[in-house]
Amino acid sequence: MALQPRPSRPVPVRPTPPRSRPSRAILLGISTLATVAAFGTTYALTQGPAEDTAPRAERSLGDLPPDDFGGPASPSPTVSPTASSTRIPGPSASGSPKKRPSGPADPDRSSDRPGEPAEAEPLAAAPANVSGFPGSGSTGVPNGKKLRVHRGDLTIRTAGKIVDGLEVHGKVSVEAPNVTIRNTVVIVPTGSETAGISNNNDNGRGMVVRNVEVRAASSAPGVNGVTGHDFTLERSEIHHVTDQVHITGSNVTVRDNWFHDNYHFSSDPYQGGGASHDDSIQIIGGGNITIAGNRFTGAYNAGVMISQSIGDVDGVTIRDNLLGGGGCTVNISEKGRGPVGGLVIRDNRFLSDQRVDGCAIIRPSSTNITHSGNVWHESGRKVALSRG
Repeated sequence: MALQPRPSRPVPVRPTPPRSRPSRAILLGISTLATVAAFGTTYALTQGPAEDTAPRAERSLGDLPPDDFGGPASPSPTVSPTASSTRIPGPSASGSPKKRPSGPADPDRSSDRPGEPAEAEPLAAAPANVSGFPGSGSTGVPNGKKLRVHRGDLTIRTAGKIVDGLEVHGKVSVEAPNVTIRNTVVIVPTGSETAGISNNNDNGRGMVVRNVEVRAASSAPGVNGVTGHDFTLERSEIHHVTDQVHITGSNVTVRDNWFHDNYHFSSDPYQGGGASHDDSIQIIGGGNITIAGNRFTGAYNAGVMISQSIGDVDGVTIRDNLLGGGGCTVNISEKGRGPVGGLVIRDNRFLSDQRVDGCAIIRPSSTNITHSGNVWHESGRKVALSRG
């Protein structure tokens, strides 16, 4: 009898115990820690360096921004004029320059359209007593003067031409000698990025601009007031532009004018995306230049900037002005061309609204200045020179 094999018994399979799940409390704790870490990282990335509270030397200020242009007379058409602005605080008790917080896309210390209420505080409040200096009653178009509207650019090619009583919505180019522009308002359209009035050519010598107002139609970088050489500018009001006056050569007289409310942008396409270098007056070359009896407020870079950017500067007199604004109000840069010659700064009154406290006049040690009678407007104390 053959033996029958025993049937195999099935091996019992033990069930795998279920994995333990973390409790809701543990999950909530992990989530909270991750959120706190994320907020901490974001805060660290968005916070700038701490404010430098160390006092700045009063006589050696070489780390001020270099010179500026404030917007070329003829920028590249491919450059976009959009830029954001910053709001600038008033002067502090310390000697360190103020840091500029980011702000909305509106120009500093001004509304988009001149004449509307300002959207930000000015660089510094006007002094209590400005009697004897130019202002709204003594500059610009006289009250009661009727103006004819001219829309579009105006180019003058007739020698000795007198332009009187216009409201020009465009820019004015003078290409003939001995032209006079008086009792006129020039409103430079946004997108022009040029000067409101210019004789920056070989044909417009002898230009006279008198009782004129120049402003940009709306906020835009690169719009200047009056640009050129061989001209006289007097009893005029220039505001809501980048540079009020841009001097490119010799034989210029600027007297009895009111310069205020420069446009300033933290990101300016004409400065490679850096901040605007706005000045009330910038001199980039020339001589036989007189700046007398004017009132300056509201420039971020300088009230008067001498930079020798295109040529030597030799023979500049700055006298009898009410001067304010800027990192230092009068800023002299040699630009590698050697000392600025024939520089006389006398009998001016300085407002104490500089971003670097106490810096009324800064110059390289190699540039000599004939310097007398300059005082602080509020106190009457003598002004000292600072060395850059």
